[in-house]
Amino acid sequence: MKRRSFLTVAGLAGAAVSLSACSGGDTEPGGQGGELTADTTAELTFFYWDKNQTPTVEANIAAFNKQYPNIKVNTSIAAYKDYWSKLRTQAEGDQLPDVFWMNGPNIQLYAGNDMLASIDDLTDVPWDKYPQALVDLYTVDGSHFGIPKDYDTIACFINKTLFEQAGVPIPTDGWTWAEHNDAAKKIAATGAHGVVSTVGAADGQGSYYNTIYQAGGYVIKDNQSGFADPKSVKGLQFWADLIADGSMPSLQVMTDTSPTVLFSNGQAGIFWAGSWMVQPLLEDLKDPAEVIVVPLPKDETQATIIHGLAYVASAKSKNLAASKALVQAMTTEEAAKTEAANGTAIPAFTGTQQAWVDGQPEWNLGVFTTGADEYSVSYPVSKNTAAWEDLQLQILPDAFAGKTPMEEAAKNLAEQMDALLAKE
Repeated sequence: MKRRSFLTVAGLAGAAVSLSACSGGDTEPGGQGGELTADTTAELTFFYWDKNQTPTVEANIAAFNKQYPNIKVNTSIAAYKDYWSKLRTQAEGDQLPDVFWMNGPNIQLYAGNDMLASIDDLTDVPWDKYPQALVDLYTVDGSHFGIPKDYDTIACFINKTLFEQAGVPIPTDGWTWAEHNDAAKKIAATGAHGVVSTVGAADGQGSYYNTIYQAGGYVIKDNQSGFADPKSVKGLQFWADLIADGSMPSLQVMTDTSPTVLFSNGQAGIFWAGSWMVQPLLEDLKDPAEVIVVPLPKDETQATIIHGLAYVASAKSKNLAASKALVQAMTTEEAAKTEAANGTAIPAFTGTQQAWVDGQPEWNLGVFTTGADEYSVSYPVSKNTAAWEDLQLQILPDAFAGKTPMEEAAKNLAEQMDALLAKE
């Protein structure tokens, strides 16, 4: 699933005012400071997106109710495109759900404005059982605000038939940018697309964030933009070069027909995409046996962006103890095993991922989990990630298309991003 924020600075300001004006309030049984027992009575609201994960959500709530049979959990779901705007509206009205899904681009925004409850008082959370990059992602100013639910990394989906027709060997672990670009060019020479990606939508997670770090650059560090760094520019130029030499179709082509459709229809040899695309591709591919997954190519180093969701609790929950208990219950080892068995996401709890990997053994899905363990880089975020992600969408497409020099575009982006970061 795509991880982009729809929050704005204006939305944040409104939410902060509303929350500041409505602090305090009484708690109910199971509320803040309450000790839960099997007899605790409470009613919670839980908000999430992705209807494909409803069976997992329902199964894990049922397990929670075996321990707390009198805590009722009312669920609501929204499409991803609507989720963040609805959540913002709830925050502005001081009506956040008790428990909800959170992502990396928004964690600092919500936690930094006192919308989320710290969960440091949950003393038995096995933090060492989750990828450190995700634990760090959901830690703000030294406090934990979310327990990781799942994670995703990026890899290359390969159409073996197109590789064979172009006389190109199937890539192996450790392949390089040069080998990737050579393969893409040879496939393009046969009339197919060598490579497709979501770079045209300025989706850094699925494309250029990876190449920036592979080239030795960075997106953000010490609250300063890294886009103008020469190594970051090299990571961005990687994509412009693919379009320029015909190895990748134009941004317009990938807008008119999504990269997913192009790859599913057998029109592209390489598809850069996240682990969340496994299930959709299995449903859409004409012949899944044509596909295998390989690691992203490397340049100066090997890197893949890791991101994942977390369960969080509203700081204003009237049943805060129960809410925190639900957060913890939804992220246990057993809950993660349920997640893996249903195949919709890679569970974050260490040692539970194999069932997900085994869901399509011919595809070599272990590439995603190995990447997470060995060379992953945290999704870059700040207190208002959405603002400078929107800048990328405004500035980078013309540079990828060759209409603007990449170095110029990167410098412009860095300057505007730094101005926004200075206001955080």
